[in-house]
Amino acid sequence: MLLLQKNKFVTFLIGKNMDLQSQIVSKIRRLRHEKGYSQPQMAEKLNMEKSVYARLETGKTYSWAKYLEELLTVFEITPDKFFEDIGASVVINNSNCPHGGNNIGTLYQENREVYEKLLVAKDEQIALLKEMLGRK
Repeated sequence: MLLLQKNKFVTFLIGKNMDLQSQIVSKIRRLRHEKGYSQPQMAEKLNMEKSVYARLETGKTYSWAKYLEELLTVFEITPDKFFEDIGASVVINNSNCPHGGNNIGTLYQENREVYEKLLVAKDEQIALLKEMLGRK
């Protein structure tokens, strides 16, 4: 249940800014190339079907959030390093903005906060699963 809520939260935040989604999947693609992995190799490392990984990397799905921790491990990169250049100059289109609708801002802190919330949700999910196993 928490995993589902976590993914909905990330989808909500990223879904409002497709440029941010593109930056994230572009970074995943770039890091894969830097490591010299093919898409099938990445799918194997993440224990998923090749087609699922292909959709993740093309941005057709937000499943990268579900696999973020595993992606960081495969790429041998910290969350701070992964998100440091994401959202650096994203234009946010907000029709409610009194200054014309387009604000340029840094979303790095928001990305970091999202990641930290994802980690908390993951830990809560693990604790819940351990508790459920303990009842059997």
